[in-house]
Amino acid sequence: MTPQTMTPPTGAKNPYAGVVENERTAERQKLTRQPDGPGKRIGVKGEISGIGKLAPGGARLFRERLPQIQAEAGYWETRVGTVEELRVTLIDNDTRILFTIVYDGDFKPYVEDFLREAGPWLDQIFLGVWDGFRGHKDRASVNELLAFAFEADLFFVRNPDVTVRDVAKMRRVSKAVNELLDAAT
Repeated sequence: MTPQTMTPPTGAKNPYAGVVENERTAERQKLTRQPDGPGKRIGVKGEISGIGKLAPGGARLFRERLPQIQAEAGYWETRVGTVEELRVTLIDNDTRILFTIVYDGDFKPYVEDFLREAGPWLDQIFLGVWDGFRGHKDRASVNELLAFAFEADLFFVRNPDVTVRDVAKMRRVSKAVNELLDAAT
């Protein structure tokens, strides 16, 4: 087999420059950038990460709130309806905070959905924790937090064209089919 360089995604810097096609690259994904903000995109899924400075006492406050934040995650993320994964962790000996998110769709609508549907939860996570964050209702503060965002160097998703809503629908259909099959036996 003759080595060939892969074709770059349309409108993006070639993330595959110098890659040799072989059996291990047969399932490569079309990697692009978000059209309206920071982050990479594969299919319908986008990603973004950010690192910020902790406010004085932020680590203690975050850990105190963490059980409630974790317990409410499903509620808030269901309201947003596009969050695939969200991680928030304290790093560098409790001096900085890291968030990583994988979500469905474009960046700007995701941010607007999150602020509208889960703003109080965003405040619970970051207010008094992320140095300088003044709450989700202060748009300048939100923009300052987002200014710390960056895209990952490596991004992979298993099912790039399956959304959170698709998964919920598949679960409902699967449950109904199983109930039907159980009733038939």
